[in-house]
Amino acid sequence: MSHSSLRPALIFLLLVLTIFAPLAPVSAQETETRDGWASAAVSDDLVVSVQDGAGISAEDFAAAYSIELTTALEELLLFLNVPEAQQPVRIDVFSDIAAYQAAVDEIIRVDLEGQIAIADSPNATILLPIDSFRSLTSLDAENQLRHALSHVVAGWASGFNIPRGFDEGLAQYVEKPNLPVQARLAAFVQAASQEGKLTSWSNLNRATPLDDDDIERAQSYSMVAYLIQHQGLPDLWQFLEELKNAETWRDAMNVAFAPTTSDQIERQWKEDIPAWAAGDWRSNLMTGFNLEPARQQLARGNFEGAASALEISEQLLRDVHAPELAAEVATLKDQARVGDLAETKMAEAQQALEQFVYDRAAAAVAQAEEQYAQLPPEIRPDELIAIYKDMAARGMAATNQLEIAHIQAGNWADYADTRAAAVAAGADFAAVGDAEQRDDADRLVSAMDQEQLRIVLLLGALAVLTFGWLFLWLRTRGLQPLKWE
Repeated sequence: MSHSSLRPALIFLLLVLTIFAPLAPVSAQETETRDGWASAAVSDDLVVSVQDGAGISAEDFAAAYSIELTTALEELLLFLNVPEAQQPVRIDVFSDIAAYQAAVDEIIRVDLEGQIAIADSPNATILLPIDSFRSLTSLDAENQLRHALSHVVAGWASGFNIPRGFDEGLAQYVEKPNLPVQARLAAFVQAASQEGKLTSWSNLNRATPLDDDDIERAQSYSMVAYLIQHQGLPDLWQFLEELKNAETWRDAMNVAFAPTTSDQIERQWKEDIPAWAAGDWRSNLMTGFNLEPARQQLARGNFEGAASALEISEQLLRDVHAPELAAEVATLKDQARVGDLAETKMAEAQQALEQFVYDRAAAAVAQAEEQYAQLPPEIRPDELIAIYKDMAARGMAATNQLEIAHIQAGNWADYADTRAAAVAAGADFAAVGDAEQRDDADRLVSAMDQEQLRIVLLLGALAVLTFGWLFLWLRTRGLQPLKWE
C-alpha cells in the first residue's frame, strides 16, 4: 500500500481520537492545571486545588484534611445509597477573597448563613476561602466540608432536583454532632411550635431562602431528622430517586412514602415536635458510622455503655451495606459482651470475698480472668484481678491452716508447729478483713497457750513437791550407812 493511500486512513484515525478522547473517564490523579493554582489528589474521587498565596500548598492541604474528606464522602455515599461518585469532587481553596466571592455569586443556590464552604453541586466543586477556614475549630472546619459534600452527593442521589429545605436539612444532619448547636436548633423549633410560627414544608422547600435563617436552619434539620427517624432510610432513598423524574417534591414523597401522603407526614412531624425537642433531637443515625464512643467506653471498662453506644450503629447497618463497619461493630459488640460477662464474674468474686467464701471467690475470679483474656490488654483490670486472686488464695490457705491447727491442737508434740500455723492463719485472715476467722485463730492460740501454761505450772508444782520430799527425806534419813552395833 502506498503512502498516499495510508494518509486518508491516518487522518480519519486522528479525527476519531480527537473527538472521543475527552469522553474517557478522568480520575482525580489527572488533576487540572490552571494558572495561579496548584492541585493535589486526595483520592480517586477527591482533588484539592489551592490558589497561589494561600500560605499552604495543595499537597499539605490534602494531607491535612484527607481523612476528613475521604471519610465524609464514603459515609455520604453509603448513607444516601449512591453507588459511587459520579465524578471527582474538587475543593477550590481561595487566597483571593474577591475571586472567591465572584465564584460564589455564579452559583444559583444560596447556602445558609455562616456556611463558607460553598458547593457547586452540578460541577462537583466546593469553594473555600482559606483565611476564614483556617480560623475555624477542627470540628467546625470538618463540618463545613461535610455540609458542602452533602450538597454534592444529595445532588447525585436526586438528579440535582432535591428541594432547598431537604437539601439544607440533610447537610446539617450529616455534620459531626455539636450538642450546643443541636440543642439550639431544637429550642428554635419548640418555640416556633408553641408560638404557632412554624413555617410550612412548602415554604421551607421553595428555591429562595427564608427571611429568618434561624427558623429555616432549625426546621429543615428537624424535618429531615423526623423523616429518617420515623420513615427510615430506604423510604428516604426512594424519595430521592423519585425526585429525579417527579413534577414536584410532593409527588415524589407521595410515591416514596405511600400510602402516607406528604400532608400527613408534615402533620405527624408537627405532632412529634414536643417529643423531639424534649430529647429525641439527640438521635442521629449518621453517628452510627462513628465507633469511637464505643471504643472509649470499652477502654474505660464500661461494657454496658459500649453496648449501648453500638445500638445506633446496628440500627444504621440494618439498611446500609458496609461490610467493614459491620465487622468492626461485631468485634466491638463481642468484646462488650465478653467484658460484661467478665465484669459479672468479678462482681461475684467481690461478693464472695466480702462474705469470706474464698473457694467461690477463687472460682469466680478464674472465670473472669478467662473472659478478660479474650479482650485487648488495655481493657483488662489486671491489677484488680491480681488483688482478688491473692485475697482468695490467702483466704483458702489460711482456712486450711486453721482447720489443721484445730485438729492438731491436742497433740503437744506438735505444739510449736501448730501454734505457728494458727498465728499465720490469723495474720492472713486479718489481712483479708475476715474478723470472724481471725478471732477464731486468736482463740485457738490463746487456748493452746493457756493449756501449755497449765502444764508448765503443773510440772513446776510437781517439781517443787519432788524437791520438798527429797529435802525432807534427806533430813530424816540419818547418817548413812547405818551402824547397828
